[in-house]
Amino acid sequence: MNTPVPPTLAPIEHATLNELAYARLKHALVSGRIGPGTTLTLRQVAEQLGTSVMPVREAITRLSAENALVVMPKRGIRLPLLSDEEAEDVWSLRVQLEGEACARAARHITAAELAEIRVLGDSLQNAGEAGDLHPVLERNNAFQFAIYRAARSPLLLQMIELLRLKSVPHCTAAVRVMLRERPDYYHQSWINHAALVAALAAHDAPRARREKQSDIRALRAFVRDVAQRAGTAAGPRLVEEDHP
Repeated sequence: MNTPVPPTLAPIEHATLNELAYARLKHALVSGRIGPGTTLTLRQVAEQLGTSVMPVREAITRLSAENALVVMPKRGIRLPLLSDEEAEDVWSLRVQLEGEACARAARHITAAELAEIRVLGDSLQNAGEAGDLHPVLERNNAFQFAIYRAARSPLLLQMIELLRLKSVPHCTAAVRVMLRERPDYYHQSWINHAALVAALAAHDAPRARREKQSDIRALRAFVRDVAQRAGTAAGPRLVEEDHP
């Protein structure tokens, strides 16, 4: 009589915790909840996420490999500051890759995807009108990546995500100023989004590329202007509980 062989099952719960910790930390970065220069410990992060240190360590290791966080032995985990040269490189690559993603999206986008993008765009603008910093950053991320997913290129999507993980946290101060002071760029940003969506709807790839690249350059100029007016690059700050 043959003895049944018990099935070999992967430890789903452990793997899921690792993925959840990684996703939550990425979300904290792109929503401005971890500011440039902020130093955290594994235990602090684990306590906030309500989990053990192990999945947090795995998530931090992944983000460190992606250069989104820096692990300093016996000194904690830090969001790295960007030098002027690094910032220019990141923004230049964002212009090229996000422009390419929008051009590809214009060629492949479906009516259902376009409808979702419009809903996300409206939600983003509503958050902007309410002056809600973190929801603006979160919804902007959702809006942008709904477009990039329509490009049908997982590799391009991954590269864009890595660049945004490095740059978006350094935009938090500028976005805060934008929501509080409502400068010309505040109003122009909604015009830029509408123009991009129109290009996508028309399946006009060259126009979608131009609109996206123009939008990123305008954001970069605004971020630089805010930093110059402040007299310093974005310094260490913890913005988890900050509100505009």
